[in-house]
Amino acid sequence: MHEIKNREHKKTEKFMKKSMVTAVALAACVSTQLFAQKAKQDIITFALTADGQASVSTTTGNNVGTWSAEPEHYKTTGKKQLTQVNILRAIALALHGNAGWYTSKAKLVLVQGELSGFFNITPDLANSSANSSDSYPLSGSFSSDDGDSSTVLSGSTDSTYVQLATGRSMTNNPINGELPVGHMQPWGQIFVQDPGQPDYSLTDPYCENVTYFFALTVQECYDCFYLNSFISDATFRQQSGTKSGPPCCGVSTTLLGSGKDQYYLTLSFDNTQNNPYLNPDNENYYVGVTGVAPTVGRLDGVEPDSLPYDDVISSGLGKPSPYEMRFTLNGIFTYTWTLKFVNASDLLPDFVGTGNYSANGYGFIGLVCSLLSGSASIAETLVNQNDCCLDQPWSDWWYGPGNDTLAGGTGYYDNDPTQSPLNAPPSLSFHENFNVVYAYQGNPYPAIDFNGTVPVYP
Repeated sequence: MHEIKNREHKKTEKFMKKSMVTAVALAACVSTQLFAQKAKQDIITFALTADGQASVSTTTGNNVGTWSAEPEHYKTTGKKQLTQVNILRAIALALHGNAGWYTSKAKLVLVQGELSGFFNITPDLANSSANSSDSYPLSGSFSSDDGDSSTVLSGSTDSTYVQLATGRSMTNNPINGELPVGHMQPWGQIFVQDPGQPDYSLTDPYCENVTYFFALTVQECYDCFYLNSFISDATFRQQSGTKSGPPCCGVSTTLLGSGKDQYYLTLSFDNTQNNPYLNPDNENYYVGVTGVAPTVGRLDGVEPDSLPYDDVISSGLGKPSPYEMRFTLNGIFTYTWTLKFVNASDLLPDFVGTGNYSANGYGFIGLVCSLLSGSASIAETLVNQNDCCLDQPWSDWWYGPGNDTLAGGTGYYDNDPTQSPLNAPPSLSFHENFNVVYAYQGNPYPAIDFNGTVPVYP
C-alpha cells in the first residue's frame, strides 16, 4: 500500500514538483543544470555466482534418510548466477507481494550518485534531519536548511562540492579553512527505474526508492596523505574563463581533471524482516514496507535451531521461499572518472565514469547459506534529465542508511560540528574508523546494520 500510494502521489504532483524545482533553482541561483538537457545516470549491475548446499544424505540420492543415521554424503549446488534481476525480484516481493511485479525493462540505478572520494558536503546538508510521522518514522523525506533542490555536484553550489586534499583528516586546514576529503563516498540514493510499467515510458520512467534495502560501509584509514578512505591516481587542473548563468551567477576558474579512485566497500542487501527498515516492530527505522518472513518465522536463517526438531532430513517443515534474500559483499571498489561539464551551460563540472566492484561474500538466499563471488559495476551515462528520476527536490525522497545520529551522534566526527561531516543523516554510506573495528572485536557494522542494532562509539 505504501508504494502504491507513493506512485499515485508521484503522478498527481509531477508537474507541480517540476515547477517547484525550477523556482528553487532560480531563487537559490544554484546552477543551470536544472535547465540543461543532460544529467548523469548510474546503472547498477551484478554478476555474481552463488554456491550453496544442495543435499545432505545417508545415500547417494539427494536428501535421503535421517539425521540420527549420521548422513555421509554431501553435495553443493555448483555455481548459480546471481544478478540484478534476482535482486529486483527480491525487492518486488517485499514491496509489491509479487516477485515478478517489475517488468523486463527495470533497472537498478544510483540517483544523484557521487562515487569519487574528492568531494564533501556543506553543514546545511549535513545537519538535515529525517522527517518522522506516527505511521512511517523514517518516511523518505528530510527537513533541511540546505537551499539547493539537488545534491548533484554540477547542479549544486549549496550541497556538495569538489574538494582536494587539505593536509588534515577531520579538522579544517588552518590556512585556507577547507575541510578534508574521503568521508562521503559513495553518495546518492538507490532506485528501481522501470519504464515498462503501465502509464510510464523511457522518457517518463516509474521510479521507486529502494535505498533502505541496502547498507554500504567504507573503511577509513588515516595516514600522512590525508585521503582518509581511498587511494587515487588523479590529476586536476584549473581552467580559466567565466562560465555564465543567471545574472547572479558566474565562476572565473573551474577545476577539471581525471583519475582513478579505490576504496574498500562492504555492501549488504536484505529484503527480510531482519532488516530494521522492513521490521514493523522497529519503531526507529520502519519505513512502512514489511520484509519477507517465511512460514517458519522471521528468525529463519538468523537464530540457530529456531525450527522444531524433525529427524527426517527432507522434513518439509516450511514452504519454499525462493526470493528471500540477504547477502553481504566485501571488496575493492574502483572508480575511473573524468571531472567534466555534463552540459556546456553548466556552471560546475561533475565526476563521470565507471565503477567496478570486485567482491566475495556470503548470504542467506532462498533459505540456503550461500558463498558468493564475482563483481558488480556502476556505469555512468548522460541521459535526458527527465529520464532518470530527478523530477523533485532531493529532500522529498531521500533515505540515510549511513546515518549514525540515532546512536547519539551529530553527523560529525566526535560530535564536533567544527569538524568534517561524517555519517551525517543524509549519508548513503557509513564510514568506519579503523580503530572502531578493533574496539568491537573486529566485527564491522554499518550505521544501521541488518541485525537491528545501532553503533555506539567507545
